[in-house]
Amino acid sequence: MGLDKETAARLAEARLAEWRHVGYDEWRAMLDDKDVRLVVGDDGERYTVVCYAVDDGEGRIRLSVTVDDGGLSALVPLVRDEIMSPDDTFDT
Repeated sequence: MGLDKETAARLAEARLAEWRHVGYDEWRAMLDDKDVRLVVGDDGERYTVVCYAVDDGEGRIRLSVTVDDGGLSALVPLVRDEIMSPDDTFDT
């Protein structure tokens, strides 16, 4: 059937919303870690939600969330991300 992109987007945005409430130091701590969760979406399907951070080389941290359903979408998951500057502001 394929990845339900609406459900996957809601899951990714919900995970990013959790991270919007913490500061730069917590985002920086994610540079050495990856958070993987198996989640049941509101459509009853299972999704893998992966959250990880990348330093852009200029002090900003990009926090990315990928979501897939374990099928072909695992090769090209849905991706959402945010970028935070050292002063705890978000870049667009």
